[in-house]
Amino acid sequence: MMAIVLIMVFLSSYMMVYAVFGGFFRKKQIILIRLDKISKEEQKDMDSELNQPIFVRVVRPILFSLSRAVLKYTPKEIISNFERKVVIAGNPYNLTVNDWINIQLVIMVCLLVLTAAIGYIRSFQISSIVLLVIIEVIMSILLPRFILNRKTLERQRQIRNSMPDVLDLLTVSVEAGLGFDGALAKVIDKMPGALANEFENVLQEIKVGKQKKDALKDMAQRVNLPDLTTFIGSIIQADQLGVSIGNVLRIQSEQMRQKRRQRAQEKAMKAPVKMLIPMVLFIFPTLFSVLIGPVLIKVIDEFSK
Repeated sequence: MMAIVLIMVFLSSYMMVYAVFGGFFRKKQIILIRLDKISKEEQKDMDSELNQPIFVRVVRPILFSLSRAVLKYTPKEIISNFERKVVIAGNPYNLTVNDWINIQLVIMVCLLVLTAAIGYIRSFQISSIVLLVIIEVIMSILLPRFILNRKTLERQRQIRNSMPDVLDLLTVSVEAGLGFDGALAKVIDKMPGALANEFENVLQEIKVGKQKKDALKDMAQRVNLPDLTTFIGSIIQADQLGVSIGNVLRIQSEQMRQKRRQRAQEKAMKAPVKMLIPMVLFIFPTLFSVLIGPVLIKVIDEFSK
């Protein structure tokens, strides 16, 4: 009997000690396991970061800091104007305003380093180096803007040329019984391009709660094309007045095709004038040398006798 009592006392004491200290050691073990996982994840992140190119690890953070400093001390009107240019250009290459400023800084630094190296090798005068630096700063500022302007013109030309066909598909879809939103979805599915991408943005904005007219006005501001602005104004007015959108689309489609024919005729009329300068500079001298060259050779031979 005494042995059973001692066993019970021993088991009770063991359970009490385990209950008091076991939880503490278990918590400590769990904490150590979690710390080990965190250290392994940090090591993994550090290894992945070290495996990245030096441009991503070193150059990009420096450029980001410089671009933030430039944005901080640049007037807001200039920044907003540059942002508008990026939006109108269709956000080419998926670059933000910071990225474009980084491009300007990279071009500027590369040109300055090149100028310093050439000036050191050629022993340029200070005035020449200063003039080159001014030219390079202007080039670094204007080159990204030139790229944006080219992208803007290319995008607007693509949208302008695709508008008649897009309006025809919209007209057919609306007259077939689809709503305007459904017709836009049909255009997005059947005619991919810059205009279809803008229509897709409009539908997404409408889905998140923006009014249709506001989404269309924002689209007109993003594209900044008079023909598209006129078309969107007609759609908004027809929607407000309750006019049939199918008739409006048909009229707009005919007008767009007429404008496209007029632009083609205008380009055809300008072609002879544009061809005149290459003809005078390149074709006429060759033609004259072929026709008059032999005569001149004979005349020179006769006078030499």
